[in-house]
Amino acid sequence: MNPKILNHYNESLRVFKLLSNSLPKIEEISKFLFNIINKKKQIFVYGNGGSFADSSHFVAELTATYENTLRKPLPFYLLASNAAAVTAWSNDFNYINYATRELSAYAKKGDCLILLSTSGGNFKKKQSLNLVKLAQYSIKNKIYLISLLGKGGGVLKKYSDKYIIIPSSNTGTIQEAHKMILHSFCAFMDHSF
Repeated sequence: MNPKILNHYNESLRVFKLLSNSLPKIEEISKFLFNIINKKKQIFVYGNGGSFADSSHFVAELTATYENTLRKPLPFYLLASNAAAVTAWSNDFNYINYATRELSAYAKKGDCLILLSTSGGNFKKKQSLNLVKLAQYSIKNKIYLISLLGKGGGVLKKYSDKYIIIPSSNTGTIQEAHKMILHSFCAFMDHSF
């Protein structure tokens, strides 16, 4: 067996087994999101790269359907999904600020932002600084922040109201674990509305 394949497989299995320790937090966040929706508030979701793809998938499950085709659509929104706006702003100004600009157009006090980040953000390495800007904006404007993180949690850990850190430094494994958590949120929502 190729050692790279085996290493990835074993690391993912190790992390998935440890995720059972996060079940109380997963349930707590699921209930929190349920309450946000019941208060007629909105939930925005964002990440970079693969985390953006996972964010898009998650929002699709909740605005379309997951398993319960009779469930009503839920107010989850994917930030930075308008490619024309993202590229216009990035070309003319600065990519780092675009998602915050978009959030400022739509979000109100009491809304919620979910960020996915495998690094958690790092000032020295200039990692995920656009997510850090979003987190800072959220604090300033009383928007709840939930983060799914990896690699120790990075900068975003200290800004988040609630967070789950995946105990791994492998980007692919962290993303796989994030997806498992997001699907757990979907399963909860499917049977709560």
